[in-house]
Amino acid sequence: MTVRTGNGSPGETATTPSRFWLLPVLVLCVVVDQVTKVWAVAALEDQPPVAILPTLEFDLHYNSGFSFGTGQGAGRWIALLVIALALYLVRLIITEKSTVRALLFTLILAGALGNLLDRVFRAEDGFLTGDVVDFIDVSWFAIFNVADILVVGGVIAFALFELVGPGRLRHDHDHEDDDDEDEDEESGGPSMADDPTSIDGGRTGSSGP
Repeated sequence: MTVRTGNGSPGETATTPSRFWLLPVLVLCVVVDQVTKVWAVAALEDQPPVAILPTLEFDLHYNSGFSFGTGQGAGRWIALLVIALALYLVRLIITEKSTVRALLFTLILAGALGNLLDRVFRAEDGFLTGDVVDFIDVSWFAIFNVADILVVGGVIAFALFELVGPGRLRHDHDHEDDDDEDEDEESGGPSMADDPTSIDGGRTGSSGP
């Protein structure tokens, strides 16, 4: 997609890079999430927790609420919210000029879709009422899944990118450019002293006596 920038004169365009390469990333992340959930249900159903590290184990749980076990029982409303969020993220990915931001939005979208698929295909009491499969149990924190990692990790990475990374630098640079333009508009444009064709800035043609 090509959009006009500057004064909109011919030739002055900014092109939003193609985001088709992010589609395999999205699909891969969703597939990994779903495959791990299928494995968890098959291997951990009615089984004792599997210890991995002193504070980490695989322990199957079903979550009807938000990520990390919150908002129990609100699955249908959460699913509708996730659908709206997913549509918004798709728009951001398509229009975003920053490759890093587009990638982070894709990871968040993949996580949202991963848990949304559970709401759809594991529903037993009506549309969008399915429980999300959680199985990664960090004893001092929460029980979650790969989709949760994608959502929370993507949000944290996006915040860091905007606050302390290149995103912050670009944001500050854009503000400096806007301030310079405002100053030029308030002063009526560049001063005559800086104009080589002005009377004070330099004479053109033959000199008078």
